[in-house]
Amino acid sequence: MNRWLTAVRLTVKNGIRYIPLLQNLIARELKKKYRRSVLGYVWCVLNPLLVMLIMTVVFSRMFRYDIPNFPVYLFAGRMMFSFVTDCSGGVMKSIVMNGPLMRKTRIPYYVFPLASTGSAVVNFGFHLIAFAIVLIFTGTPVSWHVIAFPAVCLEMFLFSFGFGLLLAVCNVYVRDTDYIYAVFTTAWLYLTPLFYPLALLPDTLRAVVTNLNPAYFFVEMSRDVFLAHQWPSGGMLLRGAAVSAVFLAIGLFAYSKAKKNLILYI
Repeated sequence: MNRWLTAVRLTVKNGIRYIPLLQNLIARELKKKYRRSVLGYVWCVLNPLLVMLIMTVVFSRMFRYDIPNFPVYLFAGRMMFSFVTDCSGGVMKSIVMNGPLMRKTRIPYYVFPLASTGSAVVNFGFHLIAFAIVLIFTGTPVSWHVIAFPAVCLEMFLFSFGFGLLLAVCNVYVRDTDYIYAVFTTAWLYLTPLFYPLALLPDTLRAVVTNLNPAYFFVEMSRDVFLAHQWPSGGMLLRGAAVSAVFLAIGLFAYSKAKKNLILYI
């Protein structure tokens, strides 16, 4: 136990020491993403708005889903799901992509997954700006229940980082992980009620989604706050906290076991 606490203290101490580097790595990732675009960071807000507009026309007009305030329903779901997949996918690639830098310096390897997570958090902030625009244009009021939203986001951030860290270790040893994850996220997208009502699913599949799909927990809690104007249910908060804690622990454990040998495979 004492050895574990010592390792945690050293990790936190080193993390504080490398904060300037972490900031530079986050800025590098954001600049690389929009380096040659004319509008630059404007796309961070414009892109989710345009996607929402297209999907609203397709699913609310062509498929006639009877969902009240469909733009907010859709955007709240996509915003949360996109963060989970973008963050975990970015963290998954972070160690392999920074292999040359890791071989030349003595930077702690966990700095790179943290930088990818930080970049995803900044991008999520831009999505929140776009979401605020959607709320204004649809005339959707914001109740005081919104103060629960940061807790939902914290659970989502921890889950995404832990899941991504586990994938990052797997990706070092098995490079097919990247391709498998791309297929997995496609299935995950359609098994999360982002653009359709949950009631459309068969009972068995609905039970799987509501009990075993972590992304659904965060999507549903965000809709509770912004659409239903109510507190997320205690059961849903507990599920989100449990899945976040489990995946964070698994990801950290996998990283701690593999970190000494990662340099040999990147």
